[in-house]
Amino acid sequence: MKRSIVLAILTVAGGATLSYGQGTVGFFNYFGSTSPLVTYGTYNVPPGKAGLALGGSFAAELFFFAGGVTTDESALTPVPSSLTYFSFSGPGPNPTADGDIYDAGHPNGNGAGWWLGPNLALPGTSAGEVVTLEVWVFNNGSLAAATVAGNSGLFNLALGGGLLPPASLAGMWRPSESEPLPIGYTPEPTTLALGMLGGSSLWLFRRKTKK
Repeated sequence: MKRSIVLAILTVAGGATLSYGQGTVGFFNYFGSTSPLVTYGTYNVPPGKAGLALGGSFAAELFFFAGGVTTDESALTPVPSSLTYFSFSGPGPNPTADGDIYDAGHPNGNGAGWWLGPNLALPGTSAGEVVTLEVWVFNNGSLAAATVAGNSGLFNLALGGGLLPPASLAGMWRPSESEPLPIGYTPEPTTLALGMLGGSSLWLFRRKTKK
Protein backbone atom coordinates (compact mmCIF):
# COMPACT_ATOMS: atom_id res chain seq x y z
CA MET A 1 0.00 0.00 0.00
CA LYS A 2 2.70 2.47 1.00
CA ARG A 3 4.69 1.63 -2.12
CA SER A 4 1.63 2.31 -4.29
CA ILE A 5 1.20 5.71 -2.65
CA VAL A 6 4.87 6.59 -3.19
CA LEU A 7 4.70 5.56 -6.86
CA ALA A 8 1.55 7.61 -7.32
CA ILE A 9 3.22 10.67 -5.80
CA LEU A 10 6.28 10.24 -8.02
CA THR A 11 4.06 9.93 -11.09
CA VAL A 12 2.22 13.14 -10.24
CA ALA A 13 5.49 14.95 -9.50
CA GLY A 14 7.01 13.79 -12.78
CA GLY A 15 3.95 14.96 -14.69
CA ALA A 16 4.16 18.36 -13.02
CA THR A 17 7.83 18.69 -14.01
CA LEU A 18 7.05 17.80 -17.60
CA SER A 19 4.07 20.13 -17.74
CA TYR A 20 5.50 23.12 -15.90
CA GLY A 21 9.23 22.97 -16.62
CA GLN A 22 10.55 25.86 -18.69
CA GLY A 23 10.86 25.17 -22.40
CA THR A 24 14.38 24.50 -23.67
CA VAL A 25 16.19 24.15 -26.98
CA GLY A 26 19.75 23.13 -27.89
CA PHE A 27 21.13 26.06 -29.87
CA PHE A 28 23.62 24.47 -32.26
CA ASN A 29 23.59 23.21 -35.84
CA TYR A 30 26.46 20.72 -35.67
CA PHE A 31 25.32 17.11 -35.28
CA GLY A 32 28.14 15.45 -37.24
CA SER A 33 30.39 16.10 -40.23
CA THR A 34 27.41 15.76 -42.58
CA SER A 35 25.41 18.51 -40.86
CA PRO A 36 24.35 21.27 -43.29
CA LEU A 37 26.55 24.38 -43.33
CA VAL A 38 25.48 27.99 -43.20
CA THR A 39 27.11 29.62 -46.22
CA TYR A 40 27.28 32.79 -48.24
CA GLY A 41 24.86 32.83 -51.15
CA THR A 42 25.95 32.70 -54.78
CA TYR A 43 25.02 36.28 -55.65
CA ASN A 44 24.99 39.71 -53.99
CA VAL A 45 27.74 38.72 -51.54
CA PRO A 46 31.24 40.08 -50.83
CA PRO A 47 33.71 39.37 -53.66
CA GLY A 48 35.22 35.90 -53.53
CA LYS A 49 32.85 34.66 -50.81
CA ALA A 50 30.15 32.94 -52.86
CA GLY A 51 29.35 29.50 -51.44
CA LEU A 52 31.88 29.61 -48.59
CA ALA A 53 30.91 28.47 -45.09
CA LEU A 54 30.75 31.32 -42.57
CA GLY A 55 33.81 31.86 -40.38
CA GLY A 56 34.37 33.14 -36.87
CA SER A 57 33.39 36.76 -37.54
CA PHE A 58 29.75 35.63 -37.89
CA ALA A 59 27.32 34.85 -35.09
CA ALA A 60 23.92 33.15 -34.84
CA GLU A 61 21.11 34.35 -32.57
CA LEU A 62 17.82 32.67 -31.72
CA PHE A 63 14.52 34.56 -31.77
CA PHE A 64 11.25 33.21 -30.34
CA PHE A 65 7.59 33.97 -29.76
CA ALA A 66 6.59 33.44 -26.13
CA GLY A 67 2.88 33.19 -26.98
CA GLY A 68 3.07 29.90 -28.89
CA VAL A 69 2.74 29.93 -32.68
CA THR A 70 2.65 33.01 -34.89
CA THR A 71 3.19 34.10 -38.48
CA ASP A 72 4.09 37.65 -37.42
CA GLU A 73 7.87 37.90 -37.60
CA SER A 74 7.88 41.23 -35.78
CA ALA A 75 6.43 39.53 -32.66
CA LEU A 76 9.60 37.50 -32.07
CA THR A 77 12.25 38.59 -29.59
CA PRO A 78 15.85 37.38 -29.08
CA VAL A 79 16.47 34.59 -26.57
CA PRO A 80 18.75 35.93 -23.81
CA SER A 81 22.37 34.74 -24.07
CA SER A 82 21.76 32.91 -27.35
CA LEU A 83 24.28 34.84 -29.49
CA THR A 84 26.95 32.34 -30.52
CA TYR A 85 29.85 32.72 -32.97
CA PHE A 86 30.64 30.19 -35.66
CA SER A 87 33.42 27.54 -35.52
CA PHE A 88 34.75 25.18 -32.87
CA SER A 89 37.00 27.87 -31.36
CA GLY A 90 34.81 29.13 -28.54
CA PRO A 91 31.84 31.41 -27.90
CA GLY A 92 33.34 34.73 -29.03
CA PRO A 93 34.64 36.17 -32.32
CA ASN A 94 37.58 34.09 -33.53
CA PRO A 95 40.05 33.78 -36.42
CA THR A 96 38.34 30.82 -38.14
CA ALA A 97 38.37 31.68 -41.84
CA ASP A 98 35.37 31.56 -44.14
CA GLY A 99 35.32 28.14 -45.79
CA ASP A 100 37.48 26.49 -43.09
CA ILE A 101 35.16 23.51 -42.68
CA TYR A 102 35.81 20.31 -40.76
CA ASP A 103 35.15 17.09 -42.67
CA ALA A 104 36.99 14.11 -44.12
CA GLY A 105 38.70 16.35 -46.67
CA HIS A 106 39.62 19.02 -44.09
CA PRO A 107 40.42 17.13 -40.86
CA ASN A 108 42.14 20.15 -39.34
CA GLY A 109 39.35 22.60 -40.13
CA ASN A 110 37.85 24.77 -37.39
CA GLY A 111 34.19 24.29 -38.22
CA ALA A 112 33.20 27.26 -40.36
CA GLY A 113 29.50 27.06 -41.18
CA TRP A 114 28.57 25.57 -37.79
CA TRP A 115 27.89 27.10 -34.39
CA LEU A 116 27.93 25.31 -31.02
CA GLY A 117 25.71 27.24 -28.65
CA PRO A 118 24.30 26.26 -25.22
CA ASN A 119 21.06 24.62 -24.16
CA LEU A 120 18.73 27.60 -23.78
CA ALA A 121 15.70 28.13 -21.55
CA LEU A 122 13.07 30.27 -23.30
CA PRO A 123 11.39 32.74 -20.90
CA GLY A 124 7.63 32.37 -20.60
CA THR A 125 7.47 28.95 -22.27
CA SER A 126 6.87 25.46 -20.92
CA ALA A 127 8.17 21.98 -21.69
CA GLY A 128 6.44 20.38 -24.65
CA GLU A 129 4.97 23.66 -25.87
CA VAL A 130 5.08 24.35 -29.61
CA VAL A 131 6.50 27.81 -30.33
CA THR A 132 7.62 29.78 -33.35
CA LEU A 133 11.38 30.28 -33.68
CA GLU A 134 13.78 31.92 -36.12
CA VAL A 135 17.55 31.97 -36.40
CA TRP A 136 19.34 35.07 -37.65
CA VAL A 137 22.97 34.93 -38.76
CA PHE A 138 25.05 38.10 -39.15
CA ASN A 139 28.44 39.78 -38.96
CA ASN A 140 29.57 42.76 -36.84
CA GLY A 141 28.25 41.36 -33.55
CA SER A 142 24.57 42.28 -33.87
CA LEU A 143 21.76 42.26 -36.36
CA ALA A 144 21.44 46.04 -36.10
CA ALA A 145 25.10 46.55 -37.09
CA ALA A 146 25.27 43.79 -39.71
CA THR A 147 26.30 44.36 -43.30
CA VAL A 148 25.90 40.68 -44.23
CA ALA A 149 23.05 38.63 -42.77
CA GLY A 150 20.42 35.99 -43.38
CA ASN A 151 17.66 34.14 -41.57
CA SER A 152 16.11 30.72 -41.42
CA GLY A 153 12.56 31.96 -41.78
CA LEU A 154 9.90 31.13 -39.19
CA PHE A 155 9.56 27.53 -38.06
CA ASN A 156 7.58 25.82 -35.31
CA LEU A 157 9.21 23.50 -32.78
CA ALA A 158 8.05 21.53 -29.74
CA LEU A 159 10.31 22.56 -26.87
CA GLY A 160 12.12 20.28 -24.46
CA GLY A 161 12.37 20.82 -20.74
CA GLY A 162 11.15 19.02 -17.62
CA LEU A 163 11.51 15.31 -18.40
CA LEU A 164 12.18 16.03 -22.08
CA PRO A 165 15.64 16.68 -23.53
CA PRO A 166 16.20 20.14 -25.06
CA ALA A 167 14.54 20.45 -28.47
CA SER A 168 16.84 19.87 -31.44
CA LEU A 169 17.34 22.29 -34.34
CA ALA A 170 18.19 19.43 -36.70
CA GLY A 171 16.24 19.84 -39.92
CA MET A 172 15.07 23.38 -39.21
CA TRP A 173 16.53 25.04 -42.30
CA ARG A 174 14.42 23.71 -45.13
CA PRO A 175 12.45 20.60 -46.09
CA SER A 176 15.75 19.27 -47.48
CA GLU A 177 18.62 19.51 -44.98
CA SER A 178 21.13 19.09 -47.80
CA GLU A 179 20.52 22.67 -48.92
CA PRO A 180 22.51 25.26 -46.95
CA LEU A 181 21.14 28.59 -45.78
CA PRO A 182 22.53 31.30 -48.11
CA ILE A 183 23.68 34.58 -46.62
CA GLY A 184 23.96 37.92 -48.43
CA TYR A 185 24.07 41.68 -47.95
CA THR A 186 21.49 43.17 -45.61
CA PRO A 187 19.10 45.93 -46.70
CA GLU A 188 18.84 49.31 -44.98
CA PRO A 189 17.39 49.12 -41.44
CA THR A 190 13.99 50.48 -42.55
CA THR A 191 13.75 47.92 -45.34
CA LEU A 192 14.81 45.15 -42.95
CA ALA A 193 12.05 46.15 -40.53
CA LEU A 194 9.43 46.03 -43.27
CA GLY A 195 10.70 42.63 -44.35
CA MET A 196 10.39 41.29 -40.80
CA LEU A 197 6.82 42.58 -40.59
CA GLY A 198 5.92 40.75 -43.77
CA GLY A 199 7.56 37.52 -42.65
CA SER A 200 7.23 35.97 -46.09
CA SER A 201 10.69 36.19 -47.61
CA LEU A 202 13.11 33.48 -46.42
CA TRP A 203 16.11 33.96 -48.63
CA LEU A 204 16.03 37.43 -50.28
CA PHE A 205 18.75 39.84 -49.17
CA ARG A 206 19.60 43.01 -51.10
CA ARG A 207 22.75 45.18 -51.22
CA LYS A 208 22.78 48.10 -48.87
CA THR A 209 21.62 51.26 -50.67
CA LYS A 210 24.41 53.76 -51.18
CA LYS A 211 23.74 57.11 -49.59
